[in-house]
Amino acid sequence: MQQAHVDAVMILGEAFARDEIFDFGQQSTAARIHELIPVMMRHRLTPPPEETYSLHRKMAGCFLLCAKLRAQINCKPMFDAVWEQYQQNAETVKTSPTPSV
Repeated sequence: MQQAHVDAVMILGEAFARDEIFDFGQQSTAARIHELIPVMMRHRLTPPPEETYSLHRKMAGCFLLCAKLRAQINCKPMFDAVWEQYQQNAETVKTSPTPSV
């Protein structure tokens, strides 16, 4: 089951992995994720947190919309920008003084 989850994350990451155009119209992301769902459902111990469902729905919707539009997008620069912003925010939180009680 863990491998199915790892595979799903790796499949979703394909669009963001290379600094080149990703052709959503020619991808098989949804079909490959769909193949993993029975394994995940059969072996899960508890349902995932609500936030996970929300994120999955949003990502699935984005992928399906891009596929329908046959979008061709270089996604890596967008991911890199978000990751850089995340790291900057994490550093700010680490270096911020903690309020005294």
